[in-house]
Amino acid sequence: MAVIQPTLSITSNANSAATKAGPLSFSLALSATPLSGELTVDTVEGEVFTIGTGANTELVDGSALSAAFTPGTNGCFIYMKNTMTSGTETICVGIVGDGVTPAVDDTGTDLTLANTSSARTFALKAGEFAFFPFDYCGDIVAQATAAGQTLEFFRFDRG
Repeated sequence: MAVIQPTLSITSNANSAATKAGPLSFSLALSATPLSGELTVDTVEGEVFTIGTGANTELVDGSALSAAFTPGTNGCFIYMKNTMTSGTETICVGIVGDGVTPAVDDTGTDLTLANTSSARTFALKAGEFAFFPFDYCGDIVAQATAAGQTLEFFRFDRG
């Protein structure tokens, strides 16, 4: 078994600050770590995906990685970052049911649709990132709003 030591730190100035005014009436300094300061992991997968506008790119096939879905026991931690350094395009990510591949058309399952029918769970703009637990219940897929977007991806299996 191995460990990772993730830390999330969010800071902002008060909204009255002369430079880099924050969203709140007070300054914020938030920091979070796991209860023990570390997460036990074993297998690690890392890859840089080139995400296009056509067919969705499958990032995680949950049922191929686990046959047991005990909450908090089986699964992993996912880190992903849109590595583009500029531009207004986004990488759209969907957490969908096992074997569901959202179609790239106007049927309501396209990840880039700008309505509530989209299968999109979240979108990452240039430089944005996400870190979250995933219990392998379903699949994670991605689609970009412009060709050639790159996504840095790490999957840390729970140990």
